Amino acid sequence: MAILEVRQLNYVYSAGTPYEKAALRDVSFSVEKGDIVGVIGHTGSGKSTLMQQLNGLLTPMSGQVLLDGRDIWENPKKIRDIRFRVGMVFQYPEYQLFEETVRRDIAFGPRNMGLSEEEIERRVRRAATFAGLREELLEVSPFDLSGGQKRRAAIAGVMAMEPEVLVLDEPTAGLDPRGREQLLSRIVRYARENGTTVLLVSHSMEDVAAVADKVLVMNKGEVAMMAPTAEVFSRAEELQAMGLTVPAVTQIFMKLRDSGYAVGENAYTVEQAVRRLLPLIKGGAAGC
Repeated sequence: MAILEVRQLNYVYSAGTPYEKAALRDVSFSVEKGDIVGVIGHTGSGKSTLMQQLNGLLTPMSGQVLLDGRDIWENPKKIRDIRFRVGMVFQYPEYQLFEETVRRDIAFGPRNMGLSEEEIERRVRRAATFAGLREELLEVSPFDLSGGQKRRAAIAGVMAMEPEVLVLDEPTAGLDPRGREQLLSRIVRYARENGTTVLLVSHSMEDVAAVADKVLVMNKGEVAMMAPTAEVFSRAEELQAMGLTVPAVTQIFMKLRDSGYAVGENAYTVEQAVRRLLPLIKGGAAGC
């Protein structure tokens, strides 16, 4: 069942001026409840503009965004409620921290929802746990946290609103490999345990390959592909023609195949590569 549907969405920046630029052109796709969808595209492809349409930060010039089958702009006075249901985490969200303590920062969204103090506290603790923040960190200033802890605190603030759809714009930008892996694993755990739908915008093909059920590919303001992750990364040549990379392991498989090795279909995660290469290696060793 589709929780989110976009129909023939169009958006133009600086319309009617010499600087007019079409950011979205007849964009249509749907996202099933509980899916984790990777969103990729070259810089300027329309990814960020599209994400800001999903919770009403930008208003469509034509077309619709539907949440549970209803146009989010059906009643403009209630667009604030949509933003509680579709949570948005911007790139470098730690720059949005502003409260005196981490606890108060995480509680900011739930408090604006008009929840009871008891429910707010429950949500703060739950979100902090999912984000990997220790109890003692809730009482310190968010500005005293490390870079990775600030990122987790900011994401916990959106998780605490318990949105049905969580939109993350480059959540791992600037993190070291271990920090990226930990954060992504926590996001996946949160999504699976809560049935939350996630749209993950990323320039890292490895990140998308590791967590996404499906991938939405944007190119020049249009949807170029929307398919299961394996299918999208099997079309490596098309992605490269759009100026996109593919996971490093996929590039290795392509080179092996070009060199005459019978490696089969492309792999897009290290785990897949191991499963496909190990029998070949064992077979080669047995023949020695």
